[in-house]
Order: sequence, then C-alpha cells, then structure tokens
Amino acid sequence: MADPGKIGKYRIDSVLGKGAMGVVYKAFDPGIERAVAIKTVRRDLVDPDLVEQSMARSKNEARAAGRLLHPNIVSVYEYGEDEANAFIVMEYVEGTGLREFLNRGANFDLPQIVAIMTQLLLALDFAHERGVVHRDIKPANLILTTGGALKVADFGIARIDTSSLTTMGPTPYVTRSPLASCPTRCSTTASPRASTTSGGRSMYVVPVSTRMSIVSDCA
Repeated sequence: MADPGKIGKYRIDSVLGKGAMGVVYKAFDPGIERAVAIKTVRRDLVDPDLVEQSMARSKNEARAAGRLLHPNIVSVYEYGEDEANAFIVMEYVEGTGLREFLNRGANFDLPQIVAIMTQLLLALDFAHERGVVHRDIKPANLILTTGGALKVADFGIARIDTSSLTTMGPTPYVTRSPLASCPTRCSTTASPRASTTSGGRSMYVVPVSTRMSIVSDCA
C-alpha cells in the first residue's frame, strides 16, 4: 500500500519511521496550523487473527497517554480508525530516541544522566498518580528533544486503572521488552514499581563518560 496523502483531516508530509504493523508520519493539522505525528496500525500488515487485538492496543495507548498532560510525556491529541488504519495523532517532537544515541555509541556525562533520569521519574510519578502504568519503559521509548528535554512515548501496553485492556486477552507472543522488564512483570499484573525499575534498567545501559573515574574514586 502506498503512503496516503491524508489521514482524516491531516496532510501527510513525510515518513518518520516504519514498523512491522504500521508507519509513523509527520503530518500537518490545517485547522490550527501545527505539525503533528501520526502513528498508524495498518490492517493489511497485521495477521488477520490479531487485528482486533492490535486495534485494541492502539486505542489503549491513546486512552492512557491522552489523560496525561505533562512536559515529559508525548501528548496525544486524537484517536481514530478508517478502512485502512487505526491511528493516533500526537505531539510532534523534534528530537532523537535514546536508543539511537546508544546505537551511535554516544556518551553522556553524569549531570546529563541525572537530568534525564529526573525527568523520567517525574513523568512516571505523574502517570502513576493518574492510574497509568507504562509497562514498557526502554531506550526506544524515550526521546531527547533538541532542547535537552526528555519525552516518554508509546503507552501501547500501559495498564489503566479499571481498564480491561491491561493484558488485552491471551497473546501468542510477548508484548513486553524482556531486557527492560523487572521480575514482577513476568505475571499479567503491573505496578508503578515495575515502570520505575524498568526506567532504572534503561538508564543503566547508557554509557557514562565519567563512569570509570567514579569507580576509581570508590575503590
């Protein structure tokens, strides 16, 4: 399927990324004249037996992030479905994913690590106070803006209090990221401690340019 010229009222300007089940576009909202990002789940790319589950996950992401208005969480503006896609319209963030920094072999000094971790914990605390547990904190879901701010993205498998979409039914595959998981997430339940632990594990793999000197000082 060719990339569409429009999704809903939004003009598609470029492709930001592609995955196994969909595409993320940079788009333009003509009503208020601003750039947005649109994350899609394309029905033609999803196993027919998993379409309903995939649509539910997309809607769950919109519901979870949509209730969270915080400077360190990517804002969600709209959820919709059409014949070809389920889609989430969200804040367009000019920045780079933490995973991409790691792939480049980038190093961060200790004050940068502290600033990133502080912003991550503020975002998680805000979400937990509003009944949302992310459940998939990992470098790929953390974006660093050009101004140095952290943005938490991808609430696709978040747990929402009173929601029946916590596990979204039996699944034939693991939706969580094992390397960023804490032991409590081996079950179908999740708690704020799980996301906090995953945040710590995500930051532990970030190379710190001052780590060796810190170790020497402690020896």
